[in-house]
Amino acid sequence: MVRHLYRAVTCVCLLLVASPCLLAQELRLTPAVALERLKDGNARFAADTQAAKDIGNKRRTELARGQHPFAVILSCADSRIVPEWLFDQGLGDLFVLRIAGNVAEQGMLASTEYAVEHFHVPLIVVLGHDRCGAVQAAVDGKPLPGHLGWLVKQVFTGDNLPAGKPEAVAAAIRANAIHQAEALTRKSPELKELMDHKRVQVVAGVYSLATGKISWSDVPEPKRP
Repeated sequence: MVRHLYRAVTCVCLLLVASPCLLAQELRLTPAVALERLKDGNARFAADTQAAKDIGNKRRTELARGQHPFAVILSCADSRIVPEWLFDQGLGDLFVLRIAGNVAEQGMLASTEYAVEHFHVPLIVVLGHDRCGAVQAAVDGKPLPGHLGWLVKQVFTGDNLPAGKPEAVAAAIRANAIHQAEALTRKSPELKELMDHKRVQVVAGVYSLATGKISWSDVPEPKRP
């Protein structure tokens, strides 16, 4: 009895002095818990009740030894979209990738694979937003010069858009977010395998500039070839 108690106390002590890496592994979040954490954070942001953030020397020193983000956020590069703020998270919590139109191009895909493989991130969010200029340019369909033209061609607008311009852009923004989320696992066998084993979840969302709220969409599993 005493021996078992000694072992239990020893294990607890080892956890208390363990490295941040070990603790992160022991306390790794599931995809569902990670998503709920983001939703709760966004609710606080939209209600102007953000939690206090530790960005002082102690937290910076911890992160200097290693990072353990719990979600990948692939968002638009728009200056009004700051994932750490709108999800009410702190330093080291999110692995953020930003590109106009939140498109899942090769660099974004590689970065996502890196985060999932090396940091065991359980959740991937592709985040669009209303009034997105890249999506609006794709809906307009006008030729654009140079690299901008290439980027806008990567935006997916969907089929059978509504007749009105604002309605068409809104529908295209949601369609693009879902499409880019699907593209991550369609293009990456590694991510697809992790999804099949329920170790990673991929979701899409659209952020409202005016309300600060995010509307969520499930992402269908990619079809097998």
